[in-house]
Amino acid sequence: MTFSRSRVRRVVQLLLLLAFAGLTVSALEFGEAWLPSSLFSRLDPLVGLAATLASRAFIMFWAASLLTVLFTIAFGRAWCGWICPLGTVLDVMPAPERFRRKLSPRWSIGKFATLAFVLVAALFGNLGPMILDPITIVMRPLQELGRPFVGSDALSQSVGVDLGRDFVPSVAFLSLAPLLLVLALNLFERRLWCRGLCPLGGLLGLVSKLPGVRRRVDTDACTSCARCSKVCPTSAIDRDGGFNSDPAECIACLSCTDACQTHANAFGVEVPRLAVPRFEPSRRDALVAAGATGMGLAVALILAAQAHAEIMRPPSTDESRLARLCVRCGACYGDCPTGALRPSVSFGSEAGPWTPMLDERPPHCSLNCNLCAKSCPTDALHTPTEDEVLAQGLGVRAEVDRDRCRAWASNRQCMDCQKVCPIAGAILGEERPADLPSHGGRRVLVPVVDTKLCIGCNLCATACVVRPAAIGAPLPPHSDTPQPRHMGMPPAMRDAIGEQ
Repeated sequence: MTFSRSRVRRVVQLLLLLAFAGLTVSALEFGEAWLPSSLFSRLDPLVGLAATLASRAFIMFWAASLLTVLFTIAFGRAWCGWICPLGTVLDVMPAPERFRRKLSPRWSIGKFATLAFVLVAALFGNLGPMILDPITIVMRPLQELGRPFVGSDALSQSVGVDLGRDFVPSVAFLSLAPLLLVLALNLFERRLWCRGLCPLGGLLGLVSKLPGVRRRVDTDACTSCARCSKVCPTSAIDRDGGFNSDPAECIACLSCTDACQTHANAFGVEVPRLAVPRFEPSRRDALVAAGATGMGLAVALILAAQAHAEIMRPPSTDESRLARLCVRCGACYGDCPTGALRPSVSFGSEAGPWTPMLDERPPHCSLNCNLCAKSCPTDALHTPTEDEVLAQGLGVRAEVDRDRCRAWASNRQCMDCQKVCPIAGAILGEERPADLPSHGGRRVLVPVVDTKLCIGCNLCATACVVRPAAIGAPLPPHSDTPQPRHMGMPPAMRDAIGEQ
């Protein structure tokens, strides 16, 4: 039996895909693990580069992504052919011959145009185009598909139940749109996304131009049978150029070495020989690419300039911080143990869509948690300093709407909010004042919030039988000036800055 190098690659691909899925889904069940759920995002150099450009600051995220850059310098775009979970999905997905179309080599320039669009948008402080990052494209749907089946509160977190309550969680289905589009493109040509649109592929393709282990052809042994070019999934092999391959297109899948009967195809250390250019962009092509990038950037900036929407954000962040640092990787959603974090669908906020927000049905954070900040690869969510607490207006306290509260308004015994309050004495049960009218002479306990003890966790709102809840952290008053909305600080944050 002939040894197949490409089969070894398939095994490695599948194992890494299982590891990726395991890290993503296990975070929904167990939260923090010995490996972060955002491990693959941390290894993604496009995420690190875009976040650095948008924030105008060096981010330690680069420490991990530099490993991928060094790996690419050494082995070319092997990340795309061996490691990338989206690439593995595309390899597994069948591409029927009847749908395939012979595409022009002009498609290869598309990934560089997409890369330019993403980076230019990042320079202007907009990370919205990062939804095109391949790790994000796979991670987001995987979280939404896995959420209904894991966790102690799995049923209440399911997409179907969420949709039955209100419109906001429908973003769960929107997260499937980029993946479905990529899969649809694969029907027309193998790895069409990787060849012509992937911004990460464009970045790694540029790095692959450097010397390293690259494909080479033994011209003396080559019989020009063209078997290698037929099996190449990215059409990187140029028949008219001596069957050499462009290192920016080759994903080191080793299919060519298995197909070659004369062993003329091999991988070795050498300065890569570029294939004869099959496409030299004309001035018109350059203008079209620049125009498309400019139009896309203009749309992104117009959307960012719209009036800010009132969105409740997680603790220790705000709109501007998310706009500068959030790369839409979705790691925080998976690590949230209560399912309170959901993707925003707002195009009117400064941070834009697919950034983390606290669900309003009603939201609550687990005490001493902060897992969302620990899983965030770019520090868009983090533990605040004392100055940040004062500047961002954290520490919102619960309030009671006496006109709607069951005890205050109807003189009915309740106090469910006090039962779930995790801080002793934060919600007191006081006897209804004698000067207020009562029904039938009954005296009941009414909830009163001690603002010195309340941490604004909003668990009281989850227990309130009135809808919308008659107790909980208040929303900001409507005004023309955007006001950040936050949950209060968990005790771990307050301890960290010395409030308690």
